[in-house]
Amino acid sequence: MPRLLLTAIFSVFSATLSGCAVTSPGNMAATFRPLSASPERTAGAVPTQAASPAFIEERARQADATGRRDVAEGYYLQLTRLKPQDANPWFQLGNLYAEQGRLDSAERAYREALRRRDDAKTLHNLGLVQVKLGIGALREAQHRLPPADAARQETRELLRTLLETALP
Repeated sequence: MPRLLLTAIFSVFSATLSGCAVTSPGNMAATFRPLSASPERTAGAVPTQAASPAFIEERARQADATGRRDVAEGYYLQLTRLKPQDANPWFQLGNLYAEQGRLDSAERAYREALRRRDDAKTLHNLGLVQVKLGIGALREAQHRLPPADAARQETRELLRTLLETALP
């Protein structure tokens, strides 16, 4: 791919990622910071029924906020069964998985959310996950290709351009 075209592609890519992913100079991998959904709560007391979706959703948020990700995951999965047409539990699962580095699971969860509701924040987070997956695949390819292979050099250049462009 000509370098000029590659640079143009990654200029657009860089503008898209600006402010969405944080990178550290010591570690070239982007740190995922998913966008949060707007709170969709109604005023009122927490339901007393343990099986009510609102109660389970509140417990999921509490578990997530206190760092009990495995508990939050269980609650969100329960919500996907109780409210099969609701995109929010899938969106929250995507965020949970992405923050844990479980990118394949995050991608699947965001796609499930998008199947239920076309949402720009979900699409944004899906794009970030896909970029991280792509960078990982390119890094793996670079390590596996023989040193004298022209594809290894091309992959190296692509990664360098990508990472330089993504860094502020």
